[in-house]
Amino acid sequence: MILKIEKFLFYLFLFLIPFQFRIFLYSATNEWNSIFLYLGDLIFIAVLILALLRKGIRFEKKDIFLILFVAIAGISLFATSNLGVSAYRFIKLLEFVFLYIYIRALFGPKAPSVLGPRTNIVKIFVLGGVFQAILAIAQFIKQGSIGIKFIEAGIFSPDSPGVANFILNGERIMRSYGSFPHPNVLAAFLLLAIFAFYALWLKRLIRPISPISLIGPILIFALFLTFSRTAIVVFGVMTLIFFLIELFKTRCQSTNDARMIRMKIIKLFGLVIVSCVLVIAILFPYIKARFFTISMEEQAVDLRFFYNKMAIQMIKEKPMLGVGIGNFVNYSRNYPAYVRAASKMLGLNTIPDWIYQPVHNIYLLIASEIGILGVLMFLIFLAANFWRSNLLKE
Repeated sequence: MILKIEKFLFYLFLFLIPFQFRIFLYSATNEWNSIFLYLGDLIFIAVLILALLRKGIRFEKKDIFLILFVAIAGISLFATSNLGVSAYRFIKLLEFVFLYIYIRALFGPKAPSVLGPRTNIVKIFVLGGVFQAILAIAQFIKQGSIGIKFIEAGIFSPDSPGVANFILNGERIMRSYGSFPHPNVLAAFLLLAIFAFYALWLKRLIRPISPISLIGPILIFALFLTFSRTAIVVFGVMTLIFFLIELFKTRCQSTNDARMIRMKIIKLFGLVIVSCVLVIAILFPYIKARFFTISMEEQAVDLRFFYNKMAIQMIKEKPMLGVGIGNFVNYSRNYPAYVRAASKMLGLNTIPDWIYQPVHNIYLLIASEIGILGVLMFLIFLAANFWRSNLLKE
């Protein structure tokens, strides 16, 4: 009974990840300095309690670097100038650590499938991706948020302060947000959904000639509507690598099954190519304006430049403990010259509160908030997992 409840709650948690079902426990003028509680947080806590009751999760030896990373993040609380927000961000970090441990324990390469087949997770991400794609398409057509409370992250329009947009023929074009706080986050989620779609296709859970096969083109179309340059380039490169690897796996096999797999791969590749060609043809003016006209007038270029400079300055000033976990935004107010320069380049006479954001680079963010030793532990942890995954394949 406990296992059935845990299974239901976990899959519900996965599906609710993109949605903004939350309440503010402390509301500041800037969201990064606010404290809020998601419905998903409560559901995962329940899942974790149930897993602990049945002794279903455990730490491994390689987690020592992860534990050290978390410990250093905890020590950085003594260096913060905003203890409330930093403590909240530290609790969120613990939540993500336990989520990682839980997923590895239940769905890792050698994990028991007590919560069902791993394809269940893949299906949920595809389903969530379809919902996000439909919402993204509707937002792009309307050029604004749809206004669905507790689903969208806010009320957006092309001319709203801080909204991600680009210029086409002198007109501001809003990039699609879905239910996420930024188009780049939506793009990352859609990338995950697209590769989940690839997996279901190759596992023969999606038929090539069927209405459900249209999910792929819809996801790809929505990805382009985020106009996330990095995500779209990653999509192209990783898709090509994915297909080459899958074809390489069957190169020496002459069985009927191997031939069927090759045909599945070729058909999927054809679907992706046709989808990309059609999307580029439909959105060509927008893609041209976004991808081939990169100027210093873009917020995406301006602000990243200044956030990176502030992060580097913080690392120089506080290399050991950083400025405190979750405290980048609050501490960035100590660099008014950078912020004024950024505002001036954006053509703003005053400094709006939305301009205070974390640096858009996870490694610089970690190094600036919890110090160089913290980011070193994080990198070693990633390297150890990468090394282990390769050994398991062998």
